[in-house]
Amino acid sequence: MNIFLAYGYNPRDQWVRDMVKPIVDAFGATPITGEETYTGPNIPDNVMEKIRRSDALIGFTTRRTTQDNVVWQTHRWVIMELAAAITLKKRAVEVREVGVDPQGGLDQGLQRIDYIEEKRDQCIVDIVKAVGSWHQSDNVTIQLLPAGLVDVDLRPIYKSPGIQCEYFLRVGNVDEGPYPAKLTGIKGGLFIEAPNVPQNALIQISVSYGGRTWSSDYESPDSRGIHLR
Repeated sequence: MNIFLAYGYNPRDQWVRDMVKPIVDAFGATPITGEETYTGPNIPDNVMEKIRRSDALIGFTTRRTTQDNVVWQTHRWVIMELAAAITLKKRAVEVREVGVDPQGGLDQGLQRIDYIEEKRDQCIVDIVKAVGSWHQSDNVTIQLLPAGLVDVDLRPIYKSPGIQCEYFLRVGNVDEGPYPAKLTGIKGGLFIEAPNVPQNALIQISVSYGGRTWSSDYESPDSRGIHLR
């Protein structure tokens, strides 16, 4: 898992580099940062590409400037990086420092952790919980099988308007879904991407087109291949 850390590159936010990056490392994930020189109003292309390649993002909207020592502004690029993660449908959490202007943050259903400088230890505990929860689920790429059925029935039509692909999850005795999925042709077959699949979940896939339906039983996504019939 790649986790993008969006924060201000200044001495006051050095704790993110010193304390949070080792947490990400300890979970076996790769911390990624955008330690680049921002020269314009938008995120540089190379930083945007890093966010695209990341599985999740933690954005630290800490205090930057104030005129009254009551309402603080935060880092404009961190806000943009959080917005980019939301647009790209990445898992994201905002660590917002108390006192930062709420209009400067993001409230689009985004998970948020409060940060109080004098209680940094509690914030770090909450970050550990967030990163740990991400490791209880994963984004999986699943190939549709068997190859013969896929090549004959689905490959000729998988880009057709009106084709519908969806999947269901079963966690314990609870069924979840349906969730929409897109069929993608990759060398060797047809695949779907299923985000945030719990490690103990089973997955069922259904494809419908022209009055016909191809579906699977519930199978483990660990197999990376689901059999339709």
